[in-house]
Amino acid sequence: MVATAPSIGPCSSGEFDLLLDLLDREFIFGKGRRLSLEQRFPAVLSRQTPQTMLLAKAQNLIVSALAIKAFDWITPLRSWRAAMVGMVYTRPEWRGRGVASLLLQAARHRMEQESYDFAVLWTTQPDFYARLGWIGADCGVLGVAQTAIAEANQETAMPELIRTAPAPDTAALAFIETLRRRHAPARAARTQTSYASLPPPAEGLELLRGESAYALVGRRNDHGYLYEMMGEPGEFPALCSTLAAAYATLYLNLQRDSAAARFFATQSAIRWQAQGLAMWLPLGATARTACFADWYIPFLDRI
Repeated sequence: MVATAPSIGPCSSGEFDLLLDLLDREFIFGKGRRLSLEQRFPAVLSRQTPQTMLLAKAQNLIVSALAIKAFDWITPLRSWRAAMVGMVYTRPEWRGRGVASLLLQAARHRMEQESYDFAVLWTTQPDFYARLGWIGADCGVLGVAQTAIAEANQETAMPELIRTAPAPDTAALAFIETLRRRHAPARAARTQTSYASLPPPAEGLELLRGESAYALVGRRNDHGYLYEMMGEPGEFPALCSTLAAAYATLYLNLQRDSAAARFFATQSAIRWQAQGLAMWLPLGATARTACFADWYIPFLDRI
């Protein structure tokens, strides 16, 4: 632990630019990526609501930070008031001194005070979060395909890629949301701003729209990152063929045993691995019996 505990509080408008610079150097530009976090996550990093960021400061220096994003999680039986935690950052010289633990404990207290049912985050350091009470449960799978992965039915029209700018238009959004309500009984509620999110490393969002199915894909050069494919499975071969023609390498971020995962499992030349990144924190009494192991939040909805 640190000898003198840092002060913890919400980010102010005067601290926003300095914080954004720290986070961009850690998560974006320091990794050879483009587009700042402010551009990528406008619903989280907003100059109008800087208080969504929680800071730990010492000697007037930001030493650690994280983001808290509120969202509604919809299931057949009820809706949950939930929060995502992300962009967890500590200055290199302050790591290993207990600062991030203090900040996460403060975040938990804040979320409990604001009556969230549960929180969720994604990490490659599960042991650290487990010590703070987070529960590991992830039903996501990642598939990687580097060759053509399907042949479309010649009688099925091939959907075209639509490059969104910065989000699908109103008609496309209505089409997507209709299919989500029909095919995703457990899902994160979305607004139009949700579709302006662009998780790294993608640099653009593209939509494939069929008659009764769609795919949302992030693009970086000739790499595609499938965030979501949903709708009538009979249209999946045509969507898949368009994906195979558009990207040299395709990363499939899917829920285990979903209709899309079952379809791609029939294709050859795809390497699969479990994700194992999701961590959940029950905050309300009802969430202590929640089915975290069965819940999957697509990459487009994450921070």
